[in-house]
Parts: sequence; structure tokens; C-alpha cells
Amino acid sequence: MPRLSLQDKARAIGQMEAGVKVRRVAALFGVSPGTISKLRTKFRETGEVKDRPRSGRPKKTTPQEDRFLTLASLRNRRLSSRDLQARFAQRYHRQISDQTVRNRLHMASLHAARKPAMTALQRQARLRWCRQHRQWNLRMWGNVMFSDESRFCLRKLDGRIKVWRRRGERYADCCTDRVTPSNGGSVMVWGGISLTGKTELVVIEGNLNAVRYRNEILEPVAIPYLQNLGPNSILQDDNARPHSARIITEYLQNLGVERMEWPAVSPDLNPIEHLWDQLGHAVRARVTNTTMLADLRQILVEEWDAIPQQCVTRLVTSMRRRCQAVVTAYGSSTCY
Repeated sequence: MPRLSLQDKARAIGQMEAGVKVRRVAALFGVSPGTISKLRTKFRETGEVKDRPRSGRPKKTTPQEDRFLTLASLRNRRLSSRDLQARFAQRYHRQISDQTVRNRLHMASLHAARKPAMTALQRQARLRWCRQHRQWNLRMWGNVMFSDESRFCLRKLDGRIKVWRRRGERYADCCTDRVTPSNGGSVMVWGGISLTGKTELVVIEGNLNAVRYRNEILEPVAIPYLQNLGPNSILQDDNARPHSARIITEYLQNLGVERMEWPAVSPDLNPIEHLWDQLGHAVRARVTNTTMLADLRQILVEEWDAIPQQCVTRLVTSMRRRCQAVVTAYGSSTCY
């Protein structure tokens, strides 16, 4: 449960004095009813909402130093805790740990997050697509094969850059960053999932173009899977160049394959993105300093095959909730 700030505590007391029930106040602030009940008891006994004096190790930073860390992170959202640690040492001529820096930022309601940047037109397209599909039932989503490519690096599997944000700023433009894929020492793979199963994992050597997408993925793997899925099967792929090339469009039309229109910049709508994250965690647990690229390819295939079907089914069944979340956010990014 999150800690309530002094301002939120005062607001919670005001809500209860206005006659709002404890459970309703707890839901408004995202805390347990017990937290609000204890806050009310403390206010009745002391007339204050601030924390009572407590024993324990004294803080290593003063309120002024805490404000310095908070303002530094707000002025440059992409400063890491190590960067803030160095700035603190330069300003106050003493060292604190990077964990202390993170603790102070968390106390100021700043948490690390990232999301893809999108334009107003892209948000409108996402909103329009989700309004069209949010009424689909599970049987209709069961006809869709979700597919995607992902790249896994050998030595540095995750190149994410995180920013510090306050509550309510998870998807603010000042907290966004574009993520670029790593070059060299990596393996690209393709996979597809549906409500009832998943395809084999295709390891892609080198760069993927439209011809290779047709010859190495669609023809030997994706099309047979769609045929087994049923006569109403639908192929979902994103708007990457190999997917949107004319030869791919004509190839799928000649085969009579129905293709799902897909809004750009929408990783939160594709359930397979969660499987890539799960696969990455499993691979990181097995990669060592002596692991070679050939070993990484084999590990990826083994861990992909080991993903249980119930995980895949649970992700596909979330599509209706994903669409509703985008509609609620008016096309902006969601928590998925």
C-alpha cells in the first residue's frame, strides 16, 4: 500500500468529517480501510495528521536535502539514482547510497516508469480501434492469432531507460522516452499466440525483410497455424515495414487470410508483449558470461516452449479489458 502524504491525510480527514464512510475514503486514496481508520483515531487523539515521533535510526538526509533530490529529479526526469547520488555528493560533500536516493524519491511520490511517445492522431486511432473492439466476446478473440518479433541481447538483455515521476504522471509526455533496439550480439525471434495455443518460436538470422517474412514465417508457420485455428481465423501483426509491404498484402489476399487492422504505437494492446517480458526474465536467469549466441538461440526456444498455456490464455482473455482501458484513457497509454 502507498504511504499517504501529509496533504492526502488532511484530505482524508476532511472527507470523513464530511460524512464519507471509511471504506469509500480508502478506495479514493488507494489504501486499506485500516490505514484510514488508524488515521482517524490518531486525529481524534492528537488533533494532527502528521506522523508521531518514533524511535529508530535517524535519517541520513535533512528535509532540505530531500527537497534538493526531488527538485533535481523533476528538472531532469532521466537522471538515474547514481547520477543523483553524485550530484548530492558534489553539493553537500558527503556520500549517501543510491538506495537512499530512491527511498527519498519514493517518499516524494516519484517512481520510475516509461511509455512510448505518441501523437494526437495516433491516440485518436487507438481510441477508434478500441471502441470498435471492446464489445468483442471471448469467442471472437479466440479467432485471432497475435504475433510479433522481439530482440534479445546476449550481454545486455534490457536497455530500458527509466524516468522519475509523481503520482498521476505515469503517462505524462515529460516522462516518455523512445526505446531503440540494441545492435550486435543479439537474436531476433518471432512468435504467435492465440486463446488455445502458441506457434513454434522462429529464430531470425540477420535482418528481417518482407521476402523473408513471407518465406520463413508466414508460409511455414503462421499460415498453417491459422488454418488449424479455424475458418474465421484472423492474423494480427503490427505496422512494421516487413509486415506492411505490398508483396505481403497481396500474398495474404491471394490466400484469403483475414488481417486485423492494428493501431500504431500500441504495445499495450498486444498480449504477446507480456510473453516477451516473461521470456526475457527466464533467459536472463540462464545467461552467463560464457554463454554464446548459439546457446542464446537454444535457450530462447526452450524457454518459449516451457511457457504454460494458461499464461497465454490469461493474456488473450484480457483483450476486452485492454480496449476498455484505452477508451477510459481517451487513447493514451494504459497500465498494460
